[in-house]
Amino acid sequence: MRKKEIFWLIGTTILVLILNTLIFGIDGLKSDSTLDINVHDTYFVIANFHFIILLGVVVFFGIYLIRTLRRNFKNLTSNLILMISTILLIIILNGISAIVENFIQQTSGWTIYPPLSAGDGIEQEIEPKENNFGILSSVLFYTQILLLIFLTFCGFKTGLNYKRAE
Repeated sequence: MRKKEIFWLIGTTILVLILNTLIFGIDGLKSDSTLDINVHDTYFVIANFHFIILLGVVVFFGIYLIRTLRRNFKNLTSNLILMISTILLIIILNGISAIVENFIQQTSGWTIYPPLSAGDGIEQEIEPKENNFGILSSVLFYTQILLLIFLTFCGFKTGLNYKRAE
């Protein structure tokens, strides 16, 4: 690995830490800090560590995507870092998709059963309020598919350039 690549790697890491400090403040760097997200009557308490990882992977993906496309897949180290960040982004999106799917199942509806003493009671189906989590789930799924296609393309172009270099 050349010095230039080490500087790019260190610079991107410093950018992630600066962005984390700007978004979450100095307390965001503590290991026990959390973020509370209020959705209707539910509070999601998520450790900032997960957001630091998400922010880091997105920043690495963005910077190395620009570098790789600008150099037309000629830099092997940059291509490998882009492929690793793409794989990590797919894994993170898969985790977010699982959370969204779980939330969709929890809010899919419920049934009110009459008391047993009512005899021939009719069950009432309660329809939930309309939410856009289904659309979000589809967007996450298709984003993962596009990233897998891009990962395949990136591996193909890297292999072509690496084979020519030998």
